[in-house]
Formats: sequence, C-alpha cells, structure tokens
Amino acid sequence: MEKAELLALMNQTKKLNILVVDDDVTTREAIVDFLDAFFENILSADNGEEALKLYKSHRIDIIFTDINMPVLNGLDFIQKVREVDVSIPILIISAHTEADYFTKSIRYGVDGYLLKPFDMQQFLLITSKIVQRINADRELQEYKEHLEQMVEKKTKELEYRCMHEYYTDLPNSIMLQEDLSSGEYNYMLLLDMSHFSIINKEYGKEFANHVIIRTARTLEKHIHRDAKLYKTESDRFAILLKNKTIEDVYLFCDQIVSFFDMKNIRVDNSEIHITFNIGIDKVREKISDTLIHCEYALDKSKELGSRHYELFNEELDSFKSEKEALQWLGLSRELVMQEEIEPYYQPIMDLKTGEIYKYEALARGVKKEEVITPAYFIEPSEKLGLSTAITRMMINKTFAFFQDKREHFSINLTERDMLEGYLIEFLQEKIKAYSIEPSRVTFEILENITIANNSERITQKLNELREMGFKIAVDDFGIENSNFSRLLDINLDFIKIDGLFIKDLKKSQKNRTITQAIVNLAKTLGIKTVAEYVEDEEIYNIIKECGIDYAQGYYIGRPSPELVS
Repeated sequence: MEKAELLALMNQTKKLNILVVDDDVTTREAIVDFLDAFFENILSADNGEEALKLYKSHRIDIIFTDINMPVLNGLDFIQKVREVDVSIPILIISAHTEADYFTKSIRYGVDGYLLKPFDMQQFLLITSKIVQRINADRELQEYKEHLEQMVEKKTKELEYRCMHEYYTDLPNSIMLQEDLSSGEYNYMLLLDMSHFSIINKEYGKEFANHVIIRTARTLEKHIHRDAKLYKTESDRFAILLKNKTIEDVYLFCDQIVSFFDMKNIRVDNSEIHITFNIGIDKVREKISDTLIHCEYALDKSKELGSRHYELFNEELDSFKSEKEALQWLGLSRELVMQEEIEPYYQPIMDLKTGEIYKYEALARGVKKEEVITPAYFIEPSEKLGLSTAITRMMINKTFAFFQDKREHFSINLTERDMLEGYLIEFLQEKIKAYSIEPSRVTFEILENITIANNSERITQKLNELREMGFKIAVDDFGIENSNFSRLLDINLDFIKIDGLFIKDLKKSQKNRTITQAIVNLAKTLGIKTVAEYVEDEEIYNIIKECGIDYAQGYYIGRPSPELVS
C-alpha cells in the first residue's frame, strides 16, 4: 500500500470505535498496542461475556476477537452479536488454522481471519475493505435519514395543505369538520358573500380571488379569540364560536354585518362593498346535522335579502319541510339504485262490456314491508336526474310480468324520456327479450308535455312509438291550457280526463259540461276516453251517461302487485 493510501486509511480508522477480545493479557496488550496506531478508541475484554456487555453498552464499529476463551468462547460470542446486528464487521484473531474454525466463522458472517502474529499487508487489505464498507453503510444511512427528513417535511407540508384552503391559507372544510367533533365549540356560522357571482363576471376570476383573499384577511384580523375562521367552498366562510350564548351569537353577527357596511374591500384601485348572508346552528353531536342545518338557515336568510342572518329552528314548518325534502332525495336515490321501484297494476274497465280492458302499471317504492307512493319519490328523482332510470325499471319489470299473459297494459313516460335518445332502442330490445306485442302496450304522457318547449321533438318521438305499434294516451287532460290542435299532430289513441273534473262531477255542473265537451271532441277525432278517480257508483254512472269509454279508480280496483279482475 502506498504511503498516501496508508495515511488516508489511518485518517478514517481514527474515527472508529473498536473492541478487542482475548483472554491472554500479553497477547491482548500487544494487539491493542499494534492497533493503537490506527484506532484512537479501543475497548478490550478478556472473555466473550465481558465483551458482550461492552458491546451492548457502547457504540462499536469493528470487533477483533480470539476464539478459545473461558466463560464464553469467541464463536459463541459472535453468534450472540449476530443476533443483535447482522452487519457489524467482525475479525477473528487466532493462532489456530483448523478448518472447523473457518467453517463456523463463515456461518456467522465473519469478515476476516487474522493469524497471529499479524501480517501487515493482510491486516491493511482487510481493514481497508471494512472501512470502505463502513463508510458506504454510513453514507447510505445518512442518505436514508435525509430522505426520511424530507419525507417527514413533505408529509407535514401535505398535511398542512390538506387542512388549509389554497388561496387564503385559512383552515378548510376538512379542519372545520375535525374541529366540529372536538367538543370545543358550541355554535357554527356559515357566511356566504352576497352577489359574489356578479364580481366574478364583471371583474374576472383572478380579481374575484383577490377579493376573497382580502376579505379573509379582514375577517381574520378582526375576529375575536373565542372564534375560529375557516374558508370553505367557493365564496363561503365558516366561523366556530365557543362558550357563547345565542345572544352573543346574534351580537357577533350584527358586528360582522355592521363592520362590512362601514368598510369596503380594496383591490388594486377598486373598492368593493361586501355583504354577507349568515346561517347559524348549534354544534351538534352529528357533524353532518350541523352543516346541513347551517345550509338551511343560510337559504332562509337569503329569502330576506343580503345582510341577514338566520338561526336554524327545527320547530319551524319551513325548516321541517326542507329537511324532509332532503331526506326524500336520499331515499329516492336509494330506491332507484337498489331497484326497489316496483310496478303496481290498477285495472281499467271497458264501460260498455263491464270487463277489465287493461291495467296501468303505477310505480311504487317498496322498502321492506313499506309501500311508498310516487308523490314522495318522483319529484326528488327528477331533481337527481334519475327519472329515466325509473322508467327503464318500470318497462323492464312490467314487460317481464306480462310476458306470459295476454292482458294489455299501460306505462307512464316523462318529458325526459321523450328527449333522451335511449327510448326507441331500449324498447326494441325489451320487445325482443320478452316477446311483447307492441299493440298490447299504451304509453301515457302528461298533457303539459304536449305543449312543452320541445313539443316538436316530443311529437316526433311519440309518432315513432306509434309506428312501432304502441298506443299513446294523454294523461290528466283538461287541467292545463289545452291546445286541441296538438291532439291531431300526436295521433292519440286515448285521452285520460283529469281526476279533478271527475271527482266533482256529482256537485259541479260546470265540470259535467267540460267533461262532456272533452268526450264529444274525442269522439269526433276518433280517440277513446278514460275517466280517472272513479271512486264510487254514482260517479261511475255519471261517466257512463257522458259517453266515456273506460273507467279507472278505486271503485274499479286498487293498484296491486298482482292483477285484480
């Protein structure tokens, strides 16, 4: 080894801690004296047991050990060290060269075998390799620690970003929900910036973002110590209050409104007047209740205009009805997604023969043993965009029900069914799948659909259905601003006279006159008429006198999952 290489090696070994184990005092001292030229920190022991204690209580980088020693020999000592650390460099120093020692030492992962007396070239070669390995391991460990520190730092940054809104750096909705569950706060305020969409349209999104940031800084600066400010979605903020009475909350809301009445938000050279609507609720055990109630209260405050706040009150009818509506939205989605909409069949009688002519398939929600009428789930389903899913379900289940029967039946279609492109192809598939003759099927549409904005497209679709062999009926005829000329365009098969006329036939001569006029018109056009809401024998007899062709109602039969004859 060259002198420069030797000096470089010695410079690196000086920093290492070593342990020398040998039961012979003279030999051990000689080894220590030899190694002292290379290592400054040397510990020594005269048996394996003492060496093991030193190893466990000190940081050791390299172990030099004899084999034959009392109490605990070298190989057993090495085995116990390896149970703790599989990578620490270990060199055996021995005068013995038996093959058995070599075999065992290899099994325990010994890094080298130095024979007494030391051969300098052999010692330097082995020591140089060990130092290189130690340096590589340390560099790897340092790199690993550096990566861990970076990961920890990035994790903290990500956690912070996940909990804070990007533009304002305020706590966001996630942190709001965490704090709502902490039990520390007793009231929540939901603030909505009034007419913010106008700012967005007039000045642009970038300017609007600056308005939000300035508003956030203003709120943040003036909020008191018992309140915490959050930036939620879009143009909204939330505030949690602790240890406050409702009177304190009202005063706090008044202060917010008054403050922004007096102070405009300045962005560049523009001054923007900011107002808020505020929804308030107590912090409740169920976090979602608090958030939803604040939304209800916020909507209520908006009915009164800008600069108003409202406390959620579950006793008020307006809040009760809105909460029920939201619950029905959830239930309606569940009924559709779980295919819990079932057809119930109501008979329609031929008044000339007294026989059941056909059945109308009416949608019912069936939840376990509870039957839910359409009044509760149809409108919510339309809001959720699921009305066509109900139609598909009704067609599929009704076709399947009637595939092995001979009766005729009718199914209701919505305006959305008429305008979406799925219907014709879907019906073609179902006709083929269930072997249903189209002439057995009547599709019913509400009268208001025939005078809708897209009436031409709807008329075209209805005529396509008639070309396929289906029959068409207009439901609830007479209640809307009836446009009789539309009847000629659609080529109807049936007109179902609105139940409001039929129910009052016993008392209202006007309704009899209107009903008779509809019947006469229908006969002129060759269209059959159906009376809905035939509830008793008297109404039944009146509609027969009016010349109506078919009757439907509780007097004829109630809707049922099976056919009632």
